[in-house]
Amino acid sequence: MIRSRILKATVGVASSLLSMTVATLLMSTAHADSIEHGGTTIDMDFVTVGNPGNDDDTHGDGYGAVGYTYRIGTYEVTDDQWFSVSNADQNDLLNAPGAWGGLQPAAGMSWHEAAMFCNWLTSGNVLNGAYAIDSNGKVTTIDRAGAVSTHGAVYVIPTENEWYKAAYYDGGVDTYYDYPTGSDLVPDGIDSSGDTVFDAVFDDGYNQGGPNDVNNAGVLSAYDTMGQGGNVWEWNETYRDSVGGDLRILRGGDWEAEDWVLAASVRSDNDSEGSANYIGFRVASVPEPTSLALLAVGLLGWGLAARRRRRQ
Repeated sequence: MIRSRILKATVGVASSLLSMTVATLLMSTAHADSIEHGGTTIDMDFVTVGNPGNDDDTHGDGYGAVGYTYRIGTYEVTDDQWFSVSNADQNDLLNAPGAWGGLQPAAGMSWHEAAMFCNWLTSGNVLNGAYAIDSNGKVTTIDRAGAVSTHGAVYVIPTENEWYKAAYYDGGVDTYYDYPTGSDLVPDGIDSSGDTVFDAVFDDGYNQGGPNDVNNAGVLSAYDTMGQGGNVWEWNETYRDSVGGDLRILRGGDWEAEDWVLAASVRSDNDSEGSANYIGFRVASVPEPTSLALLAVGLLGWGLAARRRRRQ
């Protein structure tokens, strides 16, 4: 009798979990994470990038294929967010915020510092996460799978394929756009001082001298990200091989760029230890929470199978 009650309870919990999880996933692909460690809280908006198993962009340079569902920041990391984490860094390895402030993008950090920021989001310690950090504050290895097994959801710098897919791919119609605005049309940039009507923040006749707030950086991509074109260049996790040194990919352009720099065909790089007031980043997260739905399905299947065996 006790065993029967346990089985019924297990099936009921699994069914409820499955129903709630699926309902949540169907309601929205956007989600705000409230990340708290040691009294410091970072609120960060993410969108889900689904359609796993998509092909590379064949009319571009062959990027964008991702075989799994993941999440990516709706916006670039803000100066406020960077300030909070750098203040909470007990290892004192993160520099103070860069040239901008408030809701403008954080900029002026090295690729290694961006990785440590992601580690803090994952564990509350810049030394623990997907990135192994040496005593000089440099990334030595990247182990996403190991971090997931230890921490569950893990925050990372997006790979070039993850970044590219979120910016240029439209899973609804299985196509890539030329620009991260959900369009092949050349976007409208900043035309004059005080311009408030634009598709992306770049020099379209006027250099405004700095980036906009991350939530006022233009129209959205097909996956509802903002500012993947213009505002500031963004670090990618991907190492640029075939070139000497430890260079990491940059994508997207900045407020000083011309329109062609925002196109899918344009990629750049910078030394991983370098920094500039026009280079920032956004955060990705793996695994995507649909893994909860898979867990619920597994629990439900186990419970039903056990009940069938008992009836036999």
